[in-house]
Amino acid sequence: MVQRALLAVLLALASLPIIAAQPPAKIEVISIPAGTVLHCRVAETITTKLNSQGDPFAATVAEPVMLDGREVIPAGATLRGHITEMEKPGRIKGVGQMRLAVDQIALPDGRTFPLAAVLMTAYGVDNVKVVGSEGLVKGPSSRGADLKEIGAGTGGGTFLGLVLGHPLLGATFGATATTIDRLRRRGKDLTIPVGTQLNYQLTHAIELTHVATQAEAVRPAHGASH
Repeated sequence: MVQRALLAVLLALASLPIIAAQPPAKIEVISIPAGTVLHCRVAETITTKLNSQGDPFAATVAEPVMLDGREVIPAGATLRGHITEMEKPGRIKGVGQMRLAVDQIALPDGRTFPLAAVLMTAYGVDNVKVVGSEGLVKGPSSRGADLKEIGAGTGGGTFLGLVLGHPLLGATFGATATTIDRLRRRGKDLTIPVGTQLNYQLTHAIELTHVATQAEAVRPAHGASH
């Protein structure tokens, strides 16, 4: 028994240098500066036809964010946000518009961090643009199509009026009938399909925490690639 106990003590003492050689884990804070751009793709279709103000949405980071040659936000991370403003297209004039605000970023390992960023650009949708300093998305205008249709109605009415001997009356009737018909219908809805690229720019730095060991080569965080 004594020999076995002695052997256990010796084995325990022999393992001490190995345990001591393992550097303790420490919490590293990585600061991604304001101005960094996150290139994302919409995870689900968003449209003024079906969505409402307050609805949540998500976008997936398409390109990793690098900081001093090190990946700090991987592709596949998720931006989560909600629609803070929604306006359906009007009749004759006006366009559909919405504001897509992001609230947090979720990394693939499950960690989440608060996020403050503004939408700068959107790519992949015709006649959709981002305007203003708060990232308002505006959809296609139906004004041109409305005027074209009213013009066609006026022309048709004029032709009928000429046949009947009252061209002015015919033009007025054609324009009025077409205008009333267009007033019954709204303009084109603003639709941002799944996969549309949205580029968000950080307005405040993101503070990410990372559990690192002393053996890791930690370089100071100066700036992130845009």
